[in-house]
Parts: sequence; C-alpha cells; structure tokens
Amino acid sequence: MISIGNDIISLQLINPERTKQKKFYSKIICKQETELFSSVCESNISFEKFVWLAWSIKESVYKFNKRNNMEAAFSPTKIIIEKIELPVLENVFRFNDKVYENIVFKKKECYCCEVRFNSSALYARTIINDEMIFTVVNDTDYFENVYCGIKEIDNDSYVHQSESVRHFVLNKLNQLFQNKNFSIQKSETGYPFIQEKKYLPLSFAHHGSFVAYAFATA
Repeated sequence: MISIGNDIISLQLINPERTKQKKFYSKIICKQETELFSSVCESNISFEKFVWLAWSIKESVYKFNKRNNMEAAFSPTKIIIEKIELPVLENVFRFNDKVYENIVFKKKECYCCEVRFNSSALYARTIINDEMIFTVVNDTDYFENVYCGIKEIDNDSYVHQSESVRHFVLNKLNQLFQNKNFSIQKSETGYPFIQEKKYLPLSFAHHGSFVAYAFATA
C-alpha cells in the first residue's frame, strides 16, 4: 500500500489535568493501552504525554488509511497500539534555527510502536521532547526512505500554517529532484499530493507554532 501519515502535537497547547481525566482519555485510548502504559512506559514518560503520543499515532494511522479508503472515519479507540519499544537514547532531538529536516528514524532514538487497525498491521515511530510529539506511520518497519521536516513558525493561524508547510516541503523536493516546478494539490478527501509525482506519498501536520511534513521515496 503506497501511503504515509504523520502528526505533530505542540505540548504547550495541551491541558495536562484535563488529559488525565478518564472522561477525556477514554475517548483516545482503550484499557489495553492503559495497561501497556503501566507495564512499559510509566517510568519513561508521564501519562498525559502517553495519551498524546497515542493520539499522534492514531491520527497518523488515520491519514495513512485515508489515502486508500475514501470512506475512512477517525475512531481513535478502534486503532490499537499493541506494542511499544522505548528509545534507548533520550533527548537527542534538537532544533537548529527552528528547523529540523532529514530526520532519520533510528529505532534507538524513537518510540517504536506496532499498531492494529481492523486487520492491518502498521508501524509508528515517534520522537518526543519538551516541546512537541512527532509521529510518522508506515506499513512496514522500514523507515530509511522516509523524509521528514519540522519547523517552528511565528504565526500559528491556519492559513499561515498551511502555506508554511507547503513551502517547507517544496524546498526539500526541489533539493532532492532538482525541479522547481512541483505543485501540491489536495485530493477530494483532503490529503495532499504532488501533482508531478503522484506515486510519492505525502503527509502534512500542524499544531500551534509547529508545522511538519513526511514523504516516502521508492
């Protein structure tokens, strides 16, 4: 399946106390996942970060699936995180002039998750720091062909977020393919695609002052 999905969470915008209320988090994670937190993650990250880690994974899965299923609806509790491997190295992610590109999703630096959605198995890799949570989802545990970028912007209006992330990824595509005529379109179901390279899956995310892209090459 040719697709990709990503998501980003600005931790400055979450409400930790609200997140920890069962009435809130039960709409995102199921009992199996709360048990996974207790058995695997509790000594590594806070519960509220775990909830938003789960959200970012599930949103990324939804985006991945939407490209191939126009009728797909977002139902977080039906997307189940079955396994989490914790990063061996912590706090390796740093911004340089508010931009980070060419992220290599090395297992030792990421939260590596196996996810079940209906009968499909998908794979997620997530980086977390004090500012944000960023996830990319693929249908294979191979991420060496995935290009990603995260950028912090000064204007967090929706229009500026949308414009910024498009310019951001176009700059990277121009560098890779030496073509300054790429254009990004939006499908009927809302996912972005590159008009001149429709086989190259692309995903956008933005939240607060962060915008991010992910795409995969053959």
